Amino acid sequence: MNTQAEYLKQLGVDLWLPRAPLAKAAASPAWVYSFTHPGQDQPSEPEAKSPAQIVKPPATKGGHALDGQHAEQRSMAHISEALAEDLPATSRKDDQQSAPAAGASPAAHRVAPQPVPRFRFVLTRTPRFVIVDELPNAGPQALSDPYKKLLVGLVRALGEDPQQMSLPVMLQWPHLAGSKLNQGSEEAFKYVQLTLESMQKKSRAEHILMLGAGLSRWVMGEQHSEVSCGELLLHPQKNMSCLASATLSEVLRLPEIKRQLWIDLQPLVGGASE
Repeated sequence: MNTQAEYLKQLGVDLWLPRAPLAKAAASPAWVYSFTHPGQDQPSEPEAKSPAQIVKPPATKGGHALDGQHAEQRSMAHISEALAEDLPATSRKDDQQSAPAAGASPAAHRVAPQPVPRFRFVLTRTPRFVIVDELPNAGPQALSDPYKKLLVGLVRALGEDPQQMSLPVMLQWPHLAGSKLNQGSEEAFKYVQLTLESMQKKSRAEHILMLGAGLSRWVMGEQHSEVSCGELLLHPQKNMSCLASATLSEVLRLPEIKRQLWIDLQPLVGGASE
């Protein structure tokens, strides 16, 4: 048993064989002198090996032990050679798959992020209505007392009981902070639709009142980006009618708009009175 070979093997140290005769060292097997590592460039014309370079291992008293050692070394060397041949091929294949095509810039492989829309809505519901009001993006987070008072007055004008009105909920987009999140127009539309669906289930509402010029695209879809005020439309996916008018913020800022809001509400108010 070769104690040194076993010790190095347990440590994970590769055994190396000299490719040229060394003084006071055991001669290597004949195949070692003609071995070329796969990663090295092959010469155009391999040099002929002179007989003097091929040295046969001298006979020793422990010939059987030496032969066993050489057999073990040859086995390990052949395994290393097989691994060395397979590994570069796999690496090259992976590099070819991951590397961009020649002449293509790295930017061509990047997906352009969608522009993130920004809006703030206030939503409230009554037994028959879902009211969605558009707020200015730059403004206080809390609703003012004049705003709440006007909202209650609107509910009364629709023929609903303010006691059955839900608390106003503020819906803001982008919903989360983070530049790597997908918060484009499609995700914003889904978010609004899920909120409306939830409010409709809780109240069994029949109508959606859209207060704001930019609300129709988020409530009804991109094909309904431009909706005339006071025009009663059917929601394309929900069994609900939709009507657009001015925002409550505009009514607070310009009191003369309140008359136009009342005119726009007539298709809904008339339906409630029948």
